[in-house]
Amino acid sequence: MYEQGTQVAGRRRSVGNSRGTSGKRRPANGQEQVRLVQLAICLILFMAIFLGKGVFPQKLGQVQERVAELISTDFNFQEALSKLGESLPEGEGVLSGVGEFCAEVFGVTQTEKPATKPVEFQPPPPSNVLEEERAFLSQRSDFAARTAHYSGISRLGLTDPVIVQEEEPAAPPPEEPVAEPEEAPAIPAVGTVISSPEYSGPALPENYTLDHLSLGELATVTPILGHLNSGFGYREHPINGNDGIHGGVDIGAQMGKPIAAFAAGTVEYTGESDACGLYLQLDHGNGIKSFYAHCSEIDVKKGQVVEMGEPVARIGSTGVSTGPHLHFELKYNKTRINPAYYLTFLER
Repeated sequence: MYEQGTQVAGRRRSVGNSRGTSGKRRPANGQEQVRLVQLAICLILFMAIFLGKGVFPQKLGQVQERVAELISTDFNFQEALSKLGESLPEGEGVLSGVGEFCAEVFGVTQTEKPATKPVEFQPPPPSNVLEEERAFLSQRSDFAARTAHYSGISRLGLTDPVIVQEEEPAAPPPEEPVAEPEEAPAIPAVGTVISSPEYSGPALPENYTLDHLSLGELATVTPILGHLNSGFGYREHPINGNDGIHGGVDIGAQMGKPIAAFAAGTVEYTGESDACGLYLQLDHGNGIKSFYAHCSEIDVKKGQVVEMGEPVARIGSTGVSTGPHLHFELKYNKTRINPAYYLTFLER
């Protein structure tokens, strides 16, 4: 029995050894040949593209001679391809193995590298392009977003450039017309008729006029502010009741109030009469003169220069008078004109 057990055990060990040896399955010769043929085809394509692009134009003749020589001789391609196939599984680079293969077959060394242009970066083809375009078109994007999208910048993962749209310069606001300063109306010359009132009464004496005449640039003031008691022209005399011509205006005012000079000028004369009482006359130049009567006192002397508004006399009731007032006359070239055009009166 011992011998039988030993024989059985020996048989089991031989069976196990035969299984262990056959457990490591080596690739068939047919598969190795297929891999070598594939590598050879890739190599031929690689060399065709390499030579077709003109990378080694100066070596083209040499390579053609080398290929003809290899075809006419018994070069061991199988051994060279086997070395290339063995170098790949050992972890060596593909380019390194191919380079050694080329050096062995064609006699091309790795040191003979032509100057190549830098390869421009080409982004990988985007995935799901159709879905991305549909999603993008469904959005209402502005001009900058559309430009960045279709230029491919956003697909490279780079920062989108800031696209500044050149806007048309805004039109300057219309210039407002500068209002030209209005020219002051030209002052009519002294003695120019400004207006003529409608008059239907008796004809005035020769040295009287109802026309409104210009005094030119003469500055004037109202000698005394009061009520207009009697106007210029024909009237009924307040004392004797006769109709007669009145050569000025009567301004009622309080006794003793100062009387101002109508305009700047020179005292032409002063005096006193039964009809006018105390009186004076100022010469303002250009034929214009002013006359003051029924004064209580005279404050200036003949030949004295006075300013406009300067006191020249005081309100009184001298001469033929019914009460304190100022009889005021204006003359232009010895013609009496209506003072009411140039004075201001208190309303009753």
